[in-house]
Amino acid sequence: MDVLAPALTINKLDPEQISHFPARSESGRETYLVDVEDESVSRIFENIMPFLGGLLSEKTADVRRRRLGELVDFMVSQLVRPSEVDTQMAQRLAARRAAVLNEFGYFTAEQLAEANRSRAANRGALADNWRKRRQVFAIQHPDKSLRERDVYPAFQFSNHQPIKAVREILAAFGDRKEPWKLALWFTSNNGWLSDSARPVDLLNSHPESVIEAARRDAAGNAA
Repeated sequence: MDVLAPALTINKLDPEQISHFPARSESGRETYLVDVEDESVSRIFENIMPFLGGLLSEKTADVRRRRLGELVDFMVSQLVRPSEVDTQMAQRLAARRAAVLNEFGYFTAEQLAEANRSRAANRGALADNWRKRRQVFAIQHPDKSLRERDVYPAFQFSNHQPIKAVREILAAFGDRKEPWKLALWFTSNNGWLSDSARPVDLLNSHPESVIEAARRDAAGNAA
C-alpha cells in the first residue's frame, strides 16, 4: 500500500480481487483500488484522472523510443567496420599503453596496502585515500578479467609511497586529462623539459621542472 496523503490511499489488487471487476481482468494488466476519504481530495483526483492516462502513455512512449534509439545505435556501432585510419590510431594507442605498463609496471591497491603494512580491513583503503587526495591516479588495466581493474602506475611511487611532485602535477591538470592521458603525458617526451626529456625520468631528480612543465601544458590545453 502506498500512502499519498492522509485522505488518499492506493492499493494494488491481487488476482482474486480483480475477478470481481470483469472489465479489468485482462491478462498483463494491473488494477489498483483508490480509496478517497476527503471530498475535496476526491474532486481534485477526479479532475486530474482524464489527463493522467495520456501523460503516462506519452512518457512511456518517449522512454521506449529513447531506449530503442540507444539499442539501434549500439547495434550499428558493432556492425560498422572502423576505417583504416581509426584502426591504425587504435593500434598505436594500444601499443603506447602496453609500453607504459611493460616498462614501468603497476601496483594494485592490495599490493600497496601490503607494502605499507596497512592494518585497514579494507585492503583498498590506503590507495583509495591517496587517490581521493589527488596524490596519485589510477588507470584501468586492459585485462577486464582481472579482479582489480584499477591499477596504479608504479612511476608515481618511491618505496611504495607517493612521490610529492605527482600531487602538484595532478593539481595543475585538474580534470582536463583522463587517467590514461595522464599516464601517457608522464611517459612521453616533453618540449618544456631539457632535451625534451620524459617527465617520468625527472620526477625524482628535477621535480620542480616537471611541475612547471605540467603547468605550462595545462595552460596551453585551457587556451
